[in-house]
Amino acid sequence: MKKNIAKAAAVSLVLALSAVGPSAAMAQALKIAFVDRMRALNETHEGKAAMKRLEKMKEKLQRKIKDKESSIMAMKETLEKQQNVLTKEALQKKAEEYYRSVNELQQSYMQFQKELAGKEAELTKEILVKMDAIMTEIGRSDGYTMIYDRATVVWAPAHLDLTDKLIQMYNSKHKGKKKAKKK
Repeated sequence: MKKNIAKAAAVSLVLALSAVGPSAAMAQALKIAFVDRMRALNETHEGKAAMKRLEKMKEKLQRKIKDKESSIMAMKETLEKQQNVLTKEALQKKAEEYYRSVNELQQSYMQFQKELAGKEAELTKEILVKMDAIMTEIGRSDGYTMIYDRATVVWAPAHLDLTDKLIQMYNSKHKGKKKAKKK
């Protein structure tokens, strides 16, 4: 969705510049740059702390999933060993229990993915808002017409990349916040 918005903005700019004529477009030079917000997020002090917290949460959830998988595999092995010994009804009951456990595992996995995505959004939202403010400051102070996110740029020369400047400004403005807030 963000890519479509960025593309629409670019098309709108081109149309607007062509509508005002070449003399107006020439009068004001177009100055464009881009930043890699994801790289900046991963390289700022607060971003690194947020990613560490997210990684710890991910590891904890993965251990839970692995434990459930081990339990289900043991259940499957037992079922396979006992299939010739159990009555048809008992076998069917154990098979239903096994499939129910597999289904619960799949649901748990999807829930954990959802939790991780929500936590990532929560941990990065404030950082991205601060970055946007810094990009606005850079754009105004350095006279940029537009600053794109690298995710929407197919190709651009490296000298148009403001990511290092964004990281440096972010870290200098937010020195005391090397760790993400705990909730």
